[in-house]
Amino acid sequence: MLGDERTAAAREIIEAAYNAYFDDVYKFVFRGVGNVPAAEDITHDVFCAALNKIEEFRIHPEPKKWLMVTARNKVRELYRKMNRRALGVVDEIPELAVEDPDYKEVELELTALAIIDKEEWYLVKNYYLIGITIRELAKKYGITENNMRVRLCRIKAKLRTEIER
Repeated sequence: MLGDERTAAAREIIEAAYNAYFDDVYKFVFRGVGNVPAAEDITHDVFCAALNKIEEFRIHPEPKKWLMVTARNKVRELYRKMNRRALGVVDEIPELAVEDPDYKEVELELTALAIIDKEEWYLVKNYYLIGITIRELAKKYGITENNMRVRLCRIKAKLRTEIER
């Protein structure tokens, strides 16, 4: 009977973690692997790992961080098995806790870099986040203002299309 109580308690802990953190873990994994079936499998594996190591997980002071580190390690493991690297994105994932002030900014950048390249991210960041004018960006890139507007519009459309999937 004692084993059944432990199993039920473990399931409750994992279910609560799943309900609270599934979306964050899944998005994180998806950015690393770029395809839905693999992201779903790895996310499932992360929660299975938490269940398999329930004693460690249960006492961890930051369960979300435990899950995110496990997710990062699972993505790296996938690429090791495939004998290739994750286009540099996985290795650039910083060790940030959710409470860190830079977490949202880093999450936004990683999401964008999974969809667009670094130069496109630089344009988006400078225009939409920093507030550099189209005129200044166009001058820096040696193109017309209209061309810069079109470029930003296309990047924005690419981001919107991928994010809405």
